[in-house]
Amino acid sequence: GFYWWSHYPINFVLPSTMIPGALIMDTCLLLTRNWMITALFGGGAFGLLFYPGNWPIFGPTHLPLVVEGVLLSLADYTGFLYVRTGTPEYVRLIEQGSLRTFGGHTTVIAAFFAAFVSMLM
Repeated sequence: GFYWWSHYPINFVLPSTMIPGALIMDTCLLLTRNWMITALFGGGAFGLLFYPGNWPIFGPTHLPLVVEGVLLSLADYTGFLYVRTGTPEYVRLIEQGSLRTFGGHTTVIAAFFAAFVSMLM
């Protein structure tokens, strides 16, 4: 269950990023009543809406916060409290890998790839 995740903020562990894409996919199935069209269009929408689904969840983390006289954002303070030990190694792997060749468009390419994989499933 969620016992091991109970020490983290709820927006780190709640699978609510799937809700917008799942609603669009369910609406597509409701309107078309065809599994193939739902797989193509609804699955694509599911993959494309996965990243923007994070925006309302992580939006409040940009609020200012004063901690011991230092002005921080809530995201910075949360990053100090919950240390992600694998982050520097992951960044080094990404910089050496093929995602760096796409420039600043890695998020868009990953979203379209997720849409493509969702269509195949």
